[in-house]
Amino acid sequence: MSTSSTSPMAARIRGLRANSFAATVMLLIEFGLGMGVNLFAGLPASDRGKGFFAAFAGAVASGPVVLSVHALVGTLLLVTASVAVVRAARTGRWPLLVWAALGLLAIITAWVSGTRFVGGSDSGTSLAMALATAVALLCYATILLLYPADGPRAPTSE
Repeated sequence: MSTSSTSPMAARIRGLRANSFAATVMLLIEFGLGMGVNLFAGLPASDRGKGFFAAFAGAVASGPVVLSVHALVGTLLLVTASVAVVRAARTGRWPLLVWAALGLLAIITAWVSGTRFVGGSDSGTSLAMALATAVALLCYATILLLYPADGPRAPTSE
C-alpha cells in the first residue's frame, strides 16, 4: 500500500522543497558576500569595461577573495535554480513551475548585473543585484509556503 508521503509526487515535491531551501540559504549567503564586496573590496581596475564572461573570469581569477567566492556562489545559484525549474516541471503543478522559473530569472538578472558591476562599478547594477536577490528569495519562500512538508495548502472556508 502506498501512502501519499511515499508517492512519486510526494518525493518530487520533497526534492523541490529541499532545492528551494538550498537556494534560499545560498541566496542569503550570496547577499552577505555581496554586501562585503560592495563595502570592503576593491574591484580590480583591469576589469573595468569588460564584457560578461571576461568580467566573471577576472572576478574569479584576480579579484579579492570575497569577490571570487561571491562570483562562484552566484554561478552555483544558476545551477541550483535551473535544477529547481526541472524539479518543478516534473511535479506537473504550474504554480510551482512559475515560481521556480521566476526565481531562475531573478538569479540570472542578479548574475548579469554582477558581471556589469565588476565591469563598471555602477550603483544601479549593485541595486539590481540586491533587488533580484530579494525577488529570488520571495520565489523560493513561496514554493516552501505553497507546498509544506505535510502537503499543499488548500483554501479554507470559514
